[in-house]
Amino acid sequence: MQLLAITIYNADGRTRTVDFVPGALNIVTGESQTGKSALLTIVEYCLGRSQVLVPVGPISDTVVWYSALWQLDDGRAFVARPAPAKGKASTTLAMLEFGADLTPPPLEELRANIDTRALREQLGRHIGIEENVTEPGPGSLRQPLEANLSHAALLCLQGQNEVASSTTLFHRQGEQGIDQALRDTIPYFLGAVDRDDALKRAQLRDAKRTLTRLSNELERAEAAAATIDVELQGMFTEARAVGLISDAVAGAAADNIATADRGEVIRLLHAARTAQQTSQPLLDTVAQDERIALVAERDELRARLRRVLDDRALLLSESQAAGGFAGALEQQVERLAAVELLAATGTAGVDGDAHRNDGLRPALEDEACPACGQELAEPDPTAEALRTGLEALRTEVGALTGARPTRRRALAELDQEAERLRGELRVRQSAVSSLERAADVADGADASQRDFTRGRIDAFLSRAALTDDVHLDVLRQRIQQVGETIAALEEDLDGDNDREQLTSRLFTIGRDMSAYATLLNLEHSGDSVRLDLARLTVVTDTPTGPTPLFRIGSAANWIGYHLTAHLALHRFFTLQNRPVPRLLMLDQPTQAHYPSDADNESGEPGNDADRVAVRAMFELMRDVVEELAPRFQIIVCDHADLPEQWFQGRGTAQVARGRQAHPQ
Repeated sequence: MQLLAITIYNADGRTRTVDFVPGALNIVTGESQTGKSALLTIVEYCLGRSQVLVPVGPISDTVVWYSALWQLDDGRAFVARPAPAKGKASTTLAMLEFGADLTPPPLEELRANIDTRALREQLGRHIGIEENVTEPGPGSLRQPLEANLSHAALLCLQGQNEVASSTTLFHRQGEQGIDQALRDTIPYFLGAVDRDDALKRAQLRDAKRTLTRLSNELERAEAAAATIDVELQGMFTEARAVGLISDAVAGAAADNIATADRGEVIRLLHAARTAQQTSQPLLDTVAQDERIALVAERDELRARLRRVLDDRALLLSESQAAGGFAGALEQQVERLAAVELLAATGTAGVDGDAHRNDGLRPALEDEACPACGQELAEPDPTAEALRTGLEALRTEVGALTGARPTRRRALAELDQEAERLRGELRVRQSAVSSLERAADVADGADASQRDFTRGRIDAFLSRAALTDDVHLDVLRQRIQQVGETIAALEEDLDGDNDREQLTSRLFTIGRDMSAYATLLNLEHSGDSVRLDLARLTVVTDTPTGPTPLFRIGSAANWIGYHLTAHLALHRFFTLQNRPVPRLLMLDQPTQAHYPSDADNESGEPGNDADRVAVRAMFELMRDVVEELAPRFQIIVCDHADLPEQWFQGRGTAQVARGRQAHPQ
C-alpha cells in the first residue's frame, strides 16, 4: 500500500493535488507556510483517524473534503473524508472505493458510504492484516486488543516534533494509551506472533469459559441429583392433593416412589401438567405420615448442623488459645537462647580438676552466690539445666506448630459438612412446605391453585431432567473433551517461543540500525544499536552499559536514530512481507541542520558539517528505497534543496517535487 496522490477539495469544486511516485523517494519541498506539514495530517486522516489536525488557516478554512489515492497490490483504493462540521473537531464519515484505474473524482461525486471503523478494517484486510488478538498479562484490567490499520499507521508517520524527539520514537507515542498499544501490536506486525495464534487464543478463551460453565452446570446437577427423590416425593404429594393425580393412580405409584423408580413418577407428573381435576383432592394418612417423617428428618438435620457449627466454633477457640500459648513459649525460648553461649560446667580440665571447665579458669560453685560467695539456700540452676529446659520448650513449640495443619484440615472438613447439611436441610424444608401447601388446599382446591401447582411441576421437571444419569454422563464427557482441548491449545501457545521469536527479529533489525547509524556517523554508532520495545526507544550498548536515546545528546543524533530505527523497521516489514503500509512519511527530518531562516529559504545548509549530514541522510533514504524498489516508498516534507543531480532530477523515478498544498 503506497500513496499515489493527495487531493483536497474547495467548496466551489476547485481541487489541488500533490502526486507521488510509488517505490521511490518523494521530496516535497518549498517555502515555509505552504502546507507541507499538513500533508502528514491529511494522510493520517485518510487512514481512518476520526480527528483532523490540519492547522487552523487557509486549508481548514477552505477545504471541505480531503482525499488520498492508494496503490494496492491488486488495484487502487480511493479514500475521501469530509471536513468536520463547524464547531466539531472530528467525524467518522468516510468514502471508500476500490478499482483498477481509479482517479480522484470531482466534488459532486463524493459521498460518504462507510465509517472510520469499517474503513480501517477493509483497508487493513487488503494489506494483509488478519484476525488477531493481543491478550493482556495475567491480572491486567486491560481489554484484549486487535491490531488494525490505525496501529500500523503509527509506524509509518513521523511528525515534525516527533522526528527530533529524544523521548518518543513513534507517532503519537506520548498520547494516553498509545504507548501500550504499540507494545501490544508491534510483535504482531513483526511476525513474532504466529498467524494462527490469534485464532487459537480466541479458541482458548472460549474453551475456558465453556469449561467453567459446564463445571458449574455439573456441580448443580450433581447436587440436585442427590436430593431429587425427596423433592419428587413432595411434588407428587402436592399434585395428588390438588386433584391432578387420581387416588387410584397415586396408590399404584406409591411403591415406585418407595423403590426410587423415578421414571414412572416423572411420567405421572408430566401427565399432571395438562390433566383436569380427577377427584376431590384429599390428603390421606400416607401423606400425613410422609410429612411427619420429613419434619423429623428436617429437625435431625438442624440438630446435626448445630453440632457441626458448635464443633467449628470450639476448634476456632482452641486454635486461638493454642496460638497464644505458642507465642508465649516462643518468647521464653528466645529469652533462654542466650544460655547456649555459656560453657558446660562439671568437665575436667587439663590438670584433672573437676571444677575447671576449659583448662584455664575455675568454674563457679553451683551453691555459692557469684557476687559475694555466700552459700545459697536455693542454688541457681546450672547452664545444663537451663539448656534442658530450653530444649523442652522448643519441643513443645514444634508440637503446637505441627498441629496447625491438622486443625486447618479439620476446619475445612467441618465447613464442607456444614454446607452439605444446609443443602439437605433446604431440600427437606422444600418438601415439607409442599406437603403443608397440599394440606391447605386438600379440602377445596380451586382452579388457580391447580394452575399454580402445574407451574411448580413444570419448573420441577425442567430441573429433574438435569439429574438424569445420561445427562450427567454427557456433561462429564464434554468437560473431559474441553479440558483436553485447553491442554492442547496451551501447549501450542508457548509464551517462551513467542519471546524468542520477537528477540530474533529485534536482533535482525538492530543489525540494520547499527549499520545505518555508522553511515550517518551518529554518536555511539560504533556500539551495538537496538530497539527497546519495553521502553519504546533506541538503545546503544556502550562499554559502560545501555544508553537510551534520551541520554544521547543533540537533536542531530535524535533525528539520526529516529531515521535509522524506522528505515530498519520498514526494511524488515518489506522483506518479510508484513501487513504494514509500504510508506514512511517524514516531516522536517533535517531541521537540526537549518539554524537560520536564510538556510530554510535556500534549501541548503550553510555549514559544511550540516551539509554533509543532510546529504548523508538523503543518500541513506535513497539507497534503502532503491534496494527495496518498487515495494517501498518514502515521502519527505522538508526545506532541503540539495544541488546534487539525483536530488534535483525531476524526471527520474527517485524524486517527485511538489510546491503548494492548498487551493488558493
